[in-house]
Amino acid sequence: MKQKADSELVRRQNRRLVLEALREAGPLARIEVGRHTGLSPASMTSIASQMIADGILQELSAPDLSTVPTRRGRPLTQIGINPKAAHVVAVKISISGMEMALADARGVLLDRQASRISTYDAAAESFGDAIAAEISAFLAKTRTASHRVARIAIAVQGVADSQAGTIMWSPAFRARNIPIIQPIQRALHIPCAIANDANMIAEGLIGMDRKRYGGTAAMVFLGYGVGMGLVINGEVYHGPTGAAAEFGHMNHLPDGPLCRCGRRGCVEAYAADYGILRLAAPEPSAVAPSFSAVPEDELLMLEARARQGDPTARAAYARAGEAIGYGLARLIALLNPGRIVLAGPGTRALDLIESHIRESIDNGVVDELSRNVEIEAVPIGTDMIIKGTIDGALRSVDREVFAQGPMGRQPQMLKESA
Repeated sequence: MKQKADSELVRRQNRRLVLEALREAGPLARIEVGRHTGLSPASMTSIASQMIADGILQELSAPDLSTVPTRRGRPLTQIGINPKAAHVVAVKISISGMEMALADARGVLLDRQASRISTYDAAAESFGDAIAAEISAFLAKTRTASHRVARIAIAVQGVADSQAGTIMWSPAFRARNIPIIQPIQRALHIPCAIANDANMIAEGLIGMDRKRYGGTAAMVFLGYGVGMGLVINGEVYHGPTGAAAEFGHMNHLPDGPLCRCGRRGCVEAYAADYGILRLAAPEPSAVAPSFSAVPEDELLMLEARARQGDPTARAAYARAGEAIGYGLARLIALLNPGRIVLAGPGTRALDLIESHIRESIDNGVVDELSRNVEIEAVPIGTDMIIKGTIDGALRSVDREVFAQGPMGRQPQMLKESA
């Protein structure tokens, strides 16, 4: 019996290795997949044949290589992930907004929809049902049968409890502990997961370039809030409940400006869009944090003032950069990451904050720890939250569905509480 169980475990692991290789490199010949995974030609033949029969992989004609002088004989037949094997839906929830995206099994975006949705005053007991209705309407619009959707993945601003399937706290909501997963699974009968949006950006970076971002790295989201995704030993670290790396709500200065979380002096209170806008106000300490989305034109005007030399505007960005930099100095002292990546709409003002970030890191941690840390920014306009949510959902499908068999074998969904 144990031998059978061990054999099944090896089979699943080998299928996962093949899927990982194809997701990272794209379509490959069987022999090339073997080089990536270390699997023997015989094992690759058997695994590929079964996964093609399951509808998970497909054979593709390789590009014509006959013009390459070092290549002789027929072009090798490639295998790749079958786009029709399954679909996933990614949902991003933020202040007064919601975005949904549909992707095929390769991660190719098929459709996308953004909508305004009331969040702050939403009732906790009915919000999950409202999201389920939005997803159902989106699937109907895209003519996607629900039984073809292998996963729904939710990315939310704030603290998500991935075990309970709830939004524990978010500046987008007045309520706390909002059930999300159970209402969606009850309505749509599709496995669903929830995570912090910054963690999803980290998932996207790994999917984009595992070699570059797969060691120990930190991703900092700058925009309507300040968040962090941590990659440790090549995997996104979510913590026991999914609430790890709440960088934005680390304290920067005691008794500082009031944060949306209700405490004073958080990094976010200085470096989120509402915090920077408040620091540039005539009496910053008297201004309460806004719980509405900050209009983009207000931020563009403030950035323009700063670039034109307005001392108040420049000081606001300097203090934002200082808060981020000292927070990163603490992170470097604790984890010594090889790479720090800045992402989100807040990077549009990178020219106004970067020097202050670097100066604060230099002041906050010894040079021996910080000198080898590379800091970079994701190009503005790149929506890494949606990309990462799709990537993370597909990795779950690979692990929990495709590694076991065809799409019809779904794992048990989160049980509803009594």
